[in-house]
Amino acid sequence: MKINFALYFSKPVIRHILEFIIAATQKGYSGTVTDVVNLSFANCHRTTFGKFLSQGVWNIEYAWKAIRREVIRIIFELSQISNKPIFVIFDDTIAEKTKPSLQAKHSIQATGFHQSHLKGKQVWGHQLLTMMLSCGKVVLPYYIERYEKGGKSKIERICEMVSMLPISKGLAYGLSDSWYINKKVIEAPHFERGYHLIGALKTNRIIYPQGIRIQIKDFAQYIEKNEVHLVTVNGSNYWVYRYEGALNGIDNAVVLMCWPEKAFKNQNALHAFICTDTELDTETILNYYSQRWPIEIFFRQTKNNLGLNTYQVRSTKSIDRLLWLISLTYMYCTTSGDEYCKFGQGIKMVRKEVQKQRVQWLYEQANNKVPIDEILEELQLA
Repeated sequence: MKINFALYFSKPVIRHILEFIIAATQKGYSGTVTDVVNLSFANCHRTTFGKFLSQGVWNIEYAWKAIRREVIRIIFELSQISNKPIFVIFDDTIAEKTKPSLQAKHSIQATGFHQSHLKGKQVWGHQLLTMMLSCGKVVLPYYIERYEKGGKSKIERICEMVSMLPISKGLAYGLSDSWYINKKVIEAPHFERGYHLIGALKTNRIIYPQGIRIQIKDFAQYIEKNEVHLVTVNGSNYWVYRYEGALNGIDNAVVLMCWPEKAFKNQNALHAFICTDTELDTETILNYYSQRWPIEIFFRQTKNNLGLNTYQVRSTKSIDRLLWLISLTYMYCTTSGDEYCKFGQGIKMVRKEVQKQRVQWLYEQANNKVPIDEILEELQLA
């Protein structure tokens, strides 16, 4: 990772950023400020780091610009070298929290009920809109923000996030589930200037085969075996029917209706996908859509390892800064080695390096005959 922190932050801010990265990558980190102080062996009190999040003098939008600039540099450079397409993946997730009692005096700000697609019910917490960029096997967070009801809609925010993207010189595709597939997203500025969209479709969407208005799921019942062909995606076989034409609000696109090999014409097994690049063949569309899955892996890994689901800071300012720190740590783990790697491999390398530096420091203290009480105090173990 080549972000020059000195261009963006003061030395105290840089020190706290490094403390967070060290702590968040260690085993036992659960998202608390106390963990940051203890696991990084930071020589400060927990209130000091807490104030860094809630009162520190640093601009979060300026910080995001640093990440976005680095992500664009890496992904666009990889695309030019490999001649592989760029994927812009967007989705949302919920950082679930415990609903506070009515007597709670200091609850987490801006929490509320949100529909969890994973659990199929309303849950309490923060909804997080996320955009990632990928090329080949490298997938990096481009932006994460809290979504607050009552302001701009999620669709409007996604369109604005897309508008921040530079124009790609090669192939570039937006990838999304069915919640973000509509006319506004398809016609967002950068999708009009070279980016295409591939996404899932709800099977009640209207198509117009031969000018007849009909829902996808109803039309699928008229499809015969000789009208589909078998396609293999990630080792699994699917029967696929290809439609090209109009949808409600969309003049022309490819719609793929898919069934698992052993579930042809089973309405409960039907899945539909849309692609605005009508020149792509069927197998390529489905393989490209499968590149959306890394954002789900990102949500799981950051929740399980970096505290995305367990942070305990209360103010929205602290939460927004924490989201940036989590994204930066994820980037650090995947881009700081000699080669780009997956997060699971990267976090192991970071842990190993941190332990190595601690042993080296202890060795130097012993050689300098530093009293054990001073060493323990420095490590906050006294």
